[in-house]
Formats: sequence, C-alpha cells, structure tokens
Amino acid sequence: MSQSAILRLRSGQVCNPQSAIKADFIAAFDVWEEARPYLDLVVDECEMRLVVLMHGQALTADEAAGLMGLSRDEAAAFLTRCYGRGIVNKRVEGGDTRYVPADFYERLDYFVKYEPASWDDLPAEVRRTLDRRYLTEFIVRQRPKVESALRGEARDELPNDAVLLLSEVEEMIEAATTIVVLPCDCRRLGQNCDRPVETCMQFDQVALAALDRGHGRRLTQAEAKALVRRADRKGLMHTGDSEWRQHELRTLCNCCACDCYPFRAAAELGSKDVWPRSRYVAVHDGEQCNLCGSCVKRCHFQAFYHDGTTALVEDKVRPNVRFDPGKCWGCGLCANTCPSDAIAMKKL
Repeated sequence: MSQSAILRLRSGQVCNPQSAIKADFIAAFDVWEEARPYLDLVVDECEMRLVVLMHGQALTADEAAGLMGLSRDEAAAFLTRCYGRGIVNKRVEGGDTRYVPADFYERLDYFVKYEPASWDDLPAEVRRTLDRRYLTEFIVRQRPKVESALRGEARDELPNDAVLLLSEVEEMIEAATTIVVLPCDCRRLGQNCDRPVETCMQFDQVALAALDRGHGRRLTQAEAKALVRRADRKGLMHTGDSEWRQHELRTLCNCCACDCYPFRAAAELGSKDVWPRSRYVAVHDGEQCNLCGSCVKRCHFQAFYHDGTTALVEDKVRPNVRFDPGKCWGCGLCANTCPSDAIAMKKL
C-alpha cells in the first residue's frame, strides 16, 4: 500500500475524526474493556477506519476502494494486509471475493501468534488478564456444542475433538498432501510453561487457507513426523479429529494441560472423557515397573503419582509409583517413554 494511500486514510477525509473513530471501532469490533488501553498496539488507525466504514458488511475490493477513497489496487493491497492480520475475513460469493470484519477475539489470536514481541511488551498482569478473558470467551463459544456432546448428541465440529496417540498422528501425516505448522495460540496466550510453541499443524484445504492468509511454514511428511515426535518427547499431548477418514484432514494440536484452552475449558465445563474425547486408558503393571518416575513427570493430570512410600529396586530406594485410571485422559505420554514397558494403552 502506497504512502499516499495511507496518508489519505489517516487524513480523516473518508470517515469520522480520530476522537470518534476509536469509539466507533471499539463497538464495531467488540473490543474488550480490558484491552482498550492497549488498543493502539493491536490495530492501527487505518484498520480502525476500514472496520467502521464497512458497517459489518461484506465488501469487494472495488466497493472498499470507493468507501476509502483509494484506487482498486490500493484497496486490494490494504485488504490483503488486514486479512493477514486477522482484521477481516475473506469469502467467495458468486465468484466475487468479499471481505467482512472479524472481531477482537479473532484479532488477538493472530496478534499473539504472529506479533509475539508486541504481545510480550504488554505488562505480565495485562497478558494474564487477556488470557483469562480469552478463555472465558472460548468457553462461551464452545459451551453449547460441549453440552450437546455431554448429552450424547451430535458433536458439532468441536475443536481438539479427541486425544490421539502418537501412532495415530503419524497416520494422519502420512495421508496429508499439504502440511503447514503454525505457532500455538494457547501457549502464546497462557505462557504457563516453556514447552515448544511452533507445534500446531494444519492439513490439506485448511493448510492452503493458512498459506493464502500468509501464515504457516510448509513441512514435508518426514519433517512433520519429526516435529510431532519432538513435541511428544517434550511432553505435549496430541489432539485432533479421530474420525478424519470419514470427514477430512484438518488440524492437529500438540497440547499441554496448563495452557491448552480445550483442556482448561474442559476442567470448567466438567467434560472429561467427552471433550476432548478420551479413547484410551493407560494400564500400569506394578510388577514390571522399576519406579523410575518418568510417568509421574510426564503426566499432565496426576494420574501417575508418588504416594509418599518407597521401595527397594536394583539396590536403590525409590519413591513408589501409583496410578489412578480415573484421572487418565489416554494421551500415551507415559507409555511412550516407559523404560520397563510397564505401561500399555488400552482402547476404551
């Protein structure tokens, strides 16, 4: 976008003065009260003007050009920039590409993933507040679908639908034609652990949509397998659609319970085993166990734990390991690294 076009946008000739445009934008973009003092870090004045001028309507580049006083090419370039930043979304209607305003919830997701330095510049207490508000909004949006699943009704495209084993994830990767990896919005927002961040994968049509938006790093199948194995070693669980063969390949997340919104939301919604859906449970052979404690360290849910007693193993006194199957989500992290093969995953 040319400098002259930016100056025309900022001049206020095509919309309200700056004092009014911010208030109009806050209402149109559903900006949370907690974020308003920092709004200028998240969006710029030109983007505010665009959203206000759109009035919630889906516009072509030609229509946007007329509203903003820009040439068609200038408007198209600006819309493309806004699309990449999560200010607008894009859809095709009757052969025409149209852009529609997003909202603050969606923009924040792009902000934390693709502008991490700006996000990290916010005070820690502000980041914690916005993380908590994002979780609240996430729960509001998912609650009807989760409650439907809890009643045994249709699972209406719940994100992170099921907990997957590493072997199942590798099958998904082998079936994919296009693979991209993106930063994890949950760990960028929550920042409650130091596990890897560039771990979220998208496949095929969803991956192409990410690339169209200017995001995502392409991976070969071999690179994708290496990435999920590294994620697994770092203690990240795997979630996605276990019925992708009947639907289509979409997304794969590598999750931690401390940051992951589906697991944090599940704790508040009481949806354990139903969402994210548990399909396996660990089986612990106490006789085979050498009490190394690896499972205790890797379990996100304290299903494996030390009970305060000790035992003598190979001339070493070690804390006893106990297992509570009622707390197990069936991720397989324990079985993947058990050196004595004392843990197996049983399908539910």
